[in-house]
Amino acid sequence: MLPAESDPLGRIMDGALAARQGRVIWIGADRELEKVVELDGDQLDAAGACVMPGLVDAHTHPVFAGTRADEFLARVSGASYRTQQSDERGIASTVRATRDADAGTLLELTQSRANRFLANGTTTIEAKTGYGLDLEHEAKSFAVLRGLAGRSPLRIVPTFLGAHVVPPGVDRAAYLRTLIDEMLPAFERRAEFCDAWCDEPAFTAAETRAILSRAKALGYRLRVHAAQLAPGEGPQIAAELEASSADHLEFATPAQVDALAKAGTVAVLCPGANFTTRGQRPPIDAMRRAELAMAIASDLNPGSSNAESLPLAMSLACVAWGMTATEVLLGATVHAARSLHLEGLAGCLRVGSFADCIVLDVESPEAIPYYLGVNRVLQTVAGGALWHLS
Repeated sequence: MLPAESDPLGRIMDGALAARQGRVIWIGADRELEKVVELDGDQLDAAGACVMPGLVDAHTHPVFAGTRADEFLARVSGASYRTQQSDERGIASTVRATRDADAGTLLELTQSRANRFLANGTTTIEAKTGYGLDLEHEAKSFAVLRGLAGRSPLRIVPTFLGAHVVPPGVDRAAYLRTLIDEMLPAFERRAEFCDAWCDEPAFTAAETRAILSRAKALGYRLRVHAAQLAPGEGPQIAAELEASSADHLEFATPAQVDALAKAGTVAVLCPGANFTTRGQRPPIDAMRRAELAMAIASDLNPGSSNAESLPLAMSLACVAWGMTATEVLLGATVHAARSLHLEGLAGCLRVGSFADCIVLDVESPEAIPYYLGVNRVLQTVAGGALWHLS
């Protein structure tokens, strides 16, 4: 349940755990449970199934309206993701649909996505804004995330992504001034992190440095969409500013990977988006050599990865990139939690951790990626309580 030298997954055979008030208070061999813990509450018999920590998804965009199925179909026929990010298409189309939706509609849509996360074994998500892109509509997205926290046991870590793209019809310099001088100060108490997309369709290296430096000065922790579509300075900016995560990283260089490892930044890899945009393989071998922590994320979003399933992302990382089952399991638990500053609380089961766990119909944890696109989660426990789809 925690990595150990003898077993990187730290498994316990024929194990049991006890929880109180949403935290684990004991974990060990099943035969010892009744000797050390008074069983005075609800009990869940996993009946010999595999039990593991709830999954942690460190990169999601759950607050949006509208669909971009037409873009997916166009890419299947040969269009590139980059060319779709222009005029009123791509992210701009989602911004328009999200602005047009009222908060109640957005909350219902986002709660449906939260239910799918939980059904697929995810109990903690990093949740980005970024489809409002002005004060009014970014505030609406944060209100939706607050509302969701009151209606779902899914643990939500909010991230401000005002630096997603420059919204259509807005002067670039004016938007940067608004973002840095007004939006960042306005949302510093609502978001744990600030993120920025440093790539050609979005923001330049100089713009990204200015945005994230201001965010860091205001007290935000940092995340960076970096080197997804082309080589660039995004990964080194993440390292320089000691960002908590650098995400995507398909075009990161070995030197940038080394810098990220030295900075203690976690690489958050997004195989779903890479798969649908036909991107190049991230430099997994360089990351291994540098001992860079690699998290695996769903990157739930309407444009390139419309899926709440971390097990599917794990399968894609194994099949398409050659990652091992152990790497993706750690990537969807302890490394993802580390990128969210929840190390020792989420993505693991130990005394004092969140009582978040899932029961799976699999032969072993390593078999999860084997069931490609098949949900093997039998039950989800979030905060010590069994989750039921309402």
